[in-house]
Amino acid sequence: MKYGKGKTVGTIAGDLTANLCQIILASIGLATIVISSGELFQLIKWCGVAYLIYMGITKIIAKPQIKLSADKIEDRSFSKLFIEGFLMSAANPKAIVFFAALFPLFLNETDPIIPQIVILAITFLIIDGLSLFIYAVFAEKLKSYLENQEKVYLQNRIVGGLLILSGIMLSMVKRTNN
Repeated sequence: MKYGKGKTVGTIAGDLTANLCQIILASIGLATIVISSGELFQLIKWCGVAYLIYMGITKIIAKPQIKLSADKIEDRSFSKLFIEGFLMSAANPKAIVFFAALFPLFLNETDPIIPQIVILAITFLIIDGLSLFIYAVFAEKLKSYLENQEKVYLQNRIVGGLLILSGIMLSMVKRTNN
C-alpha cells in the first residue's frame, strides 16, 4: 500500500524466495517422516488440520490493525524491498510448520515424494505470487476502503472462516495406505 504495485514486486520476490527456502527445509523433514512412519505422517496431517482451524479462529478474533501514515514515504529500491520481503517471510517460523502441515495432505505415500513436492512447491509459489500481486493491485486501488476498520474486521472474519472451512475439508481427505 505504501509503494504501489510496481515496487511491491520486490517484496513479493523476496517473500517467495524465503518461502522456497522454507519449503525445502520442510520437505527434507517430510520426506524422512513419510519414508519412516505412516502413523507419524497421519499425526502431522491432523496437526495441519488443527493449525488451519487455529489460524482461522485467530483471524476471526483479531482486531484490525491498519494504520497508514500520512508522512512522506521514502523511496525504496527493488533490492531493499526484496530483502525486506525475504527477511519478513524467513523470520516467520510458522511458515515451515505451515508447509510441513499442508503438503502431507496432498502427498501420495506410494509415489516418489520429491516430484510431488516439486509440483506442490511450484504450484504454491505461482498461486502465492499471483495472489500477492493481485492483492497489491487491489490494495493500491482500494486504499481508502482498506483503511476502514470495520471493513477490515469483516475481511478478517471471512478469511478466518475460509481457513476453518479448509481445515475441516482437509480433515475429511482419506489417504490410501498400501
